[in-house]
Amino acid sequence: MTTEQLENNTKKRTDLLTALCILTFIGSGLAAFSNLFIYLSFDEVQYIFEDYNFDFPELELIFSGGKTFFLGGFVLYMLSLSGALQMWKLRKIGFHFYTAAQLFILLLPVVMLKSYPFSFVGLFITAAFIYGYFSQMKLMD
Repeated sequence: MTTEQLENNTKKRTDLLTALCILTFIGSGLAAFSNLFIYLSFDEVQYIFEDYNFDFPELELIFSGGKTFFLGGFVLYMLSLSGALQMWKLRKIGFHFYTAAQLFILLLPVVMLKSYPFSFVGLFITAAFIYGYFSQMKLMD
């Protein structure tokens, strides 16, 4: 095969897939970093919020999950990132990693935090991203 024939047979990422992956790299990357940071410094962060009398009932609810909640978030966001990286490389397995991670991310606060309401906005955004990635599966091997 000539170089020209190889280039014609090479699949390329669409603009939509590129945009979805970049948004996932940013969103899941920041979320993984923040979850890891809070996990590693949980006691200090909790102390700061208690010591300075921040009046955020939502934070109290989130901290009720303990360090395990943030470790779980870190692991799931890293799985989401790895899925996006695989899809960036046009590998179908990334879609499955990403989808599983995102579904578990939706369920994590509901399961681990007492009386935490289910996020329908989060569900809508997650469904939109999953659908967007799904529409690009024909490009992936």
